[in-house]
Amino acid sequence: MTQATRDRLHFALASFAAAMLALYISLAIGLPKPYWAVITVYIVSHPIAGAVRSKAIYRLLGTGLGAAAPVVLVPHLVNAPALLSLALALWVGVCLAVAVLDRSPRSYILMLAGYTAAIIGFPGVLQPAAIFDVALARAQEIGLGIVCATLVHSLWFPRPVGTVVRARLDAWLTEADQWALDLLRGGSAETLERDRSRLAGAASEIRQLATHLPYDTSRLRETTAVVQALQERLLRLIPLLASLSDRLAALRALRGAPDAETTAALAEVADWVASPGMDPQPLLQRLRQQAACVDRRDWTGLHQLSLLSRLLDLVETLDESRQLLAHLHAPERALPSPLAKAVARAEERPLHRDPGLAWRSGGAATLSILICCALWILGGWSAGDGAAVLAAVLCCLFATMDDPAPAMRAFGISLLLAVPLAAVYLFVLLPRVHDFVPLALVLAPTLVGLGMLMVSPQHALLSLSVNINFINSLALQDRLTWTFADFLNVNLAPFVGLLVALSVTRGLRSMGVETSARRLLRQTWDALARLAEGRGEREPLAFASRMTDRLGLLAPKLAASKDPALAGVSILSELRAGMDLVALRGLRARLSARNDSTLEPLLQALAAHYRARADRQRGPDAEADLLPLLDRTIYRLGTNPAETDAREVSALLGLRRSLFPDTPVPMTTQEART
Repeated sequence: MTQATRDRLHFALASFAAAMLALYISLAIGLPKPYWAVITVYIVSHPIAGAVRSKAIYRLLGTGLGAAAPVVLVPHLVNAPALLSLALALWVGVCLAVAVLDRSPRSYILMLAGYTAAIIGFPGVLQPAAIFDVALARAQEIGLGIVCATLVHSLWFPRPVGTVVRARLDAWLTEADQWALDLLRGGSAETLERDRSRLAGAASEIRQLATHLPYDTSRLRETTAVVQALQERLLRLIPLLASLSDRLAALRALRGAPDAETTAALAEVADWVASPGMDPQPLLQRLRQQAACVDRRDWTGLHQLSLLSRLLDLVETLDESRQLLAHLHAPERALPSPLAKAVARAEERPLHRDPGLAWRSGGAATLSILICCALWILGGWSAGDGAAVLAAVLCCLFATMDDPAPAMRAFGISLLLAVPLAAVYLFVLLPRVHDFVPLALVLAPTLVGLGMLMVSPQHALLSLSVNINFINSLALQDRLTWTFADFLNVNLAPFVGLLVALSVTRGLRSMGVETSARRLLRQTWDALARLAEGRGEREPLAFASRMTDRLGLLAPKLAASKDPALAGVSILSELRAGMDLVALRGLRARLSARNDSTLEPLLQALAAHYRARADRQRGPDAEADLLPLLDRTIYRLGTNPAETDAREVSALLGLRRSLFPDTPVPMTTQEART
């Protein structure tokens, strides 16, 4: 048996054990619908123990909040079914919209609050006087499932998230080293593109995994701040390496090849990158001395200064990253004082948010629920509440996808598979079962088999959906009371809820790869415009965090897009431009009045350019009058070492390269004056 198979089996057995524990306790204490505890176990379960524990806390809070909503709403609106339906639908929609805005595990609070209110509220309409008891029972069942899943997955062969995060960080830094070596030693364009795509996607994945670290079962939960500090270095490395690649290309365009001194510096840095144990201080000292001797009076000199600035940043950032990673492997080793202070200041960085998508998701959920309620109330359908409940659950579970429709269709396939399977159990197998142990043995082959498939990425969605629908269709209680007619009536409702949710989602919410990519690009250009205007995030790491997150989201969409207009888009270029704008905003704050009058018109022109792109008023080509303004600013500030350091010169040159990559530079900086 391979290790992967053992891991799948451990997860499946742990999930089954948690489900049976929740079912046994539910039956023992007389909860009315114990199958909700079993469903909750499978929704909460995750192969990584830290993810189960972190989500469990938020799920418990969300369940309590969701149970409170119908207790307040149903008694006051039970005599006005339309108003009650509207109130519950709006509750779900607003909770979902706010949850989609927050892409951390905290979002589970409001997402659970939304569809838990639907699970309790709509069936509770049939017995409004007992709504408090119904809400309490559902909250107990769901809470019991959360607690059992958390307990078992934390004790049964727990797979710590810290181990996974540390392994991903090891791999990430190894790939960053490889990208740097490919750059410094002249790797092919295809190799460089492969390197940067891998790094961007992996950075987003590491950030999502690291959010679970404070709840981990390993000792690495005590190093959460170290991981956050290391993530900050990762955020710097992506635009830094992209900028370094651009500066090398610019120098080659100017000279054909770097001069001997620059070539030697590149070779020294490459040797240091390839030798992780080497002390960086002698190399940093030589690079600083070389940068101080650069002649700023021509464009070649300015580009050399920019390249040396990026090499200095690369060595410093990689060295700090390696020290932080070594500390993760051996926490007993003390960090140098500057890094220890940086760790103490480390904090969670913001992610990309899409308010438009969030409110469209909430609107689709609200409309789907209202349509199901209309069919239920106007049609006098006794089991119609199930359609409204499933519509709410589906809209919530798949809200973060660009196009939830394929996932909803897969859920429909799972219904077609689960309902007949449940019928066989209910009317053939379970009538012969009269005790809990035989019940567990009868359920084991199906639940364990589906549990093993849940770990496989290609089968996870379908197997989880089959599992949930199978348990829901069984509706396990302390005794069998179903007739076949009741079974068909109740299990028709999910299909109706699915069809309504799918239709509304396709009409209001779904978007293709190209549409999603364009939205992300427009949001990127809007952020750049706000930054140039001085209204955006001025903290470099906060901006880099959002932009790198967008890069991770956008890269697979651009790769899958067949739109020729998106073929040449480089989000890394926009990321570099953003970091350059952050540097220039910092420069503006300390410039003299004379030089501020040079920089401010450039920033306003850049803001107008990116605003026009965000508003789709022009294509990617920058305005013709922006180039001479940019060149004049480079001349005025680039030749003034008293007020402009190497990083700020690099920022100005970086903006020129981002906006006018194919436009030759003037022969000398003097030509830029005219």
